[in-house]
Amino acid sequence: MKPPIIDRADLQLPAHRTVTALLTFGFWLFWLYLWLPLLALLAWAAGLELAFRYMVTLEGYEEVLRLIGAYTLIIVLLGGSLVGWAGYNILRYGPHERRKANATPDPELVARHFGQGLAAVAAWRGAKRLHVVHSDAGIIERVDILPGGGPP
Repeated sequence: MKPPIIDRADLQLPAHRTVTALLTFGFWLFWLYLWLPLLALLAWAAGLELAFRYMVTLEGYEEVLRLIGAYTLIIVLLGGSLVGWAGYNILRYGPHERRKANATPDPELVARHFGQGLAAVAAWRGAKRLHVVHSDAGIIERVDILPGGGPP
């Protein structure tokens, strides 16, 4: 037996789905309305009556609205300054990337600098992990090529 169309939203017309959604929303609002006496009792027990007195009766909400306006202004100014700075950088530097990668140092220069052989420096460049032992003076004493992934 096929399920009725009411259980198959994909078979309903868009207007029927809209009416169903509105009715569901309306009945949920009515359900919440029925809970209002209990919510009022809980609010009274929690002392929210005092908050109502300060915010509504004594018009404390005006101060809250003033603060929200001030905070909104500050957020807009900060965001505007960031957008302005980004726009300035785009205008100044344009859409072209001007940063360049560092040049790869010459293996002979590295070998001479560290006092090592050219073959050793070439092996270091091919390795993923190295364990370098230095003397107290900071001179390289030994370099071990480690297998990738594990601790030394």
